Amino acid sequence: MTERKIEIIAEIANAHQGDPDQARKLGEQAINAGADAIKFQIYSAEELLVQAHSRYQHFKNQAFSPEIWRDLLSYFILGKQATVYCDVFGLESYEIARSADAAGLKIHSSDLGNIPLLERVAASGKKIFLSCGGSNAREIATAIKVVGGKPAKRPILLHGFQSYPTAVEDSCLNRLGWLRKNFGSICDIGYMDHVAGDDPFATILPLVAIGMGATTLEKHITLNREAKGVDYYSSLNPDDFAHFVKQVRRCEAAIKSHPEQFAPSEKTYRSQVKKHWVTRSALSAGHVLGRDDLIMKRVANLDSHAADINKLLGRPLLHDCPEEHALSRAEVPATVWALVVARMRSSRLPGKALLDAAGLPALLHLFERLKQIKSLDRIVFCTTEEEADDPLVQLAAGAGIPFHRGPTDDVLSRMLGAITNQPVDLILRVTGDDILVDPDYAQTAIEYHLSMNAEYSDLKNLPSGTEVEIFDATLLKNIHYLAQDTGGTEYLTFYITHQKDQFATTIVPVAERHKRDWRLTLDTVEDYEVIKTFLAAMRAEGKALNYCLDDIVDFFSARPEVLEKNAMVRQRQAPIEVTTAINWSKFL
Repeated sequence: MTERKIEIIAEIANAHQGDPDQARKLGEQAINAGADAIKFQIYSAEELLVQAHSRYQHFKNQAFSPEIWRDLLSYFILGKQATVYCDVFGLESYEIARSADAAGLKIHSSDLGNIPLLERVAASGKKIFLSCGGSNAREIATAIKVVGGKPAKRPILLHGFQSYPTAVEDSCLNRLGWLRKNFGSICDIGYMDHVAGDDPFATILPLVAIGMGATTLEKHITLNREAKGVDYYSSLNPDDFAHFVKQVRRCEAAIKSHPEQFAPSEKTYRSQVKKHWVTRSALSAGHVLGRDDLIMKRVANLDSHAADINKLLGRPLLHDCPEEHALSRAEVPATVWALVVARMRSSRLPGKALLDAAGLPALLHLFERLKQIKSLDRIVFCTTEEEADDPLVQLAAGAGIPFHRGPTDDVLSRMLGAITNQPVDLILRVTGDDILVDPDYAQTAIEYHLSMNAEYSDLKNLPSGTEVEIFDATLLKNIHYLAQDTGGTEYLTFYITHQKDQFATTIVPVAERHKRDWRLTLDTVEDYEVIKTFLAAMRAEGKALNYCLDDIVDFFSARPEVLEKNAMVRQRQAPIEVTTAINWSKFL
């Protein structure tokens, strides 16, 4: 007899409408229909979301008591001898499932960062499912490492997400191949279908998923779809297939070519369901955060990314926090360094770092601008080991700026060398071409980055040459370790933008008045003429080093002819041979 490879799980979810009798009937119908397993979602509203959440009462009404769950699970596990799996959303629901001897436990994608829950599930010895919808590669890899992914004990990674219902075009079945490529050596891959139950593709897509390597299929079930009760959207009522060619085309649309990207609806899903670290109780300013102070819960109407717990623990609070307060990194201290990257060699303007800028060499002008950033703890100059760059090193040293010298072709390695064994949280990446950096916006960017729990933030809406980029130091280390080719890190931003859904990124808000598509960077003779003209005007006004974006906007708005000097200059593009691909499997 051929061994069955595809496991079909009947997902009960909340189709029981909060009625234990309906839950029992649903399980019985699923077993009679030939499902290999049935799955229940065990939760309490208290462990799922904060009380102020708009959906709190809904989940409160749907939840069963521990006693009801014990009776229901025992009915199927002991009485029907059925295979029963359980979603667990916290330690309380985990204990209910464990004590009932459920055959397997599933972690929702919103809990992939919930280390205490993952550790407990890993210790259970049960079959483990990890939901991956709306989760990036590092979140998945972190969860796999905690639950102990290995060839002998393979967790099942389940792709899919619920968008009530999920559009066929947003299903991204290519994510199955992406998951298999990155994690298939130690994990199995499955698919959770959430297409509308009355759509023919509710059957087609699971079949396509099998062809793409899924060995587990999860499908919602309901007693009466026409009643349109809770969780009816994706429950399957098969119809005859029609418009076959159209369906094939829609299937093509579902298998996306960039599985690392999230559809807009998946981004919405991610923002709605990802849990944030909130305070278990009110805490006072100065309190040093410990693991017992925090718990993961969903928080409504929060635009920020979820904070990395490791960037909160062991740090004192900067102000009082009430109970169930969603923490951001802005509420604990952070160490911020600026790394200035420059060298003497330039194909378009050699020696530009030494050109006069309002009475100072351009590089020193940049250092003085950066010193005005309030939250900046240190500036480090990063250059190459080439002899040609000795004058720049001498210039920095004479100004009291520490320096680091590294490889010519690996800019990121130079930057990381500057922070080796240093307790740095944020890095302001500043190129030597951007000498008009605005200190006020740089400070705003630091504060915004921390408040949004971002890993990367940009000020690209400002005129080029006035902005900085902010990277978490850990992100730079990850990119350098995971990148297939670090030879292109002169174009470091592309490593982020080419796969930005896998990182916590933000665009720092910029006042409309300051959003200008002006080229104020120093890379050509024409650029220098524009900058020199502006700085001469500022020096005449006594603002040689203390000008701001308003001054820049006022000057060039009044004298647009100055910008015509470099209007035909084009920004350099990354060479075609540079690859920014990331090998996510190295996270394991």
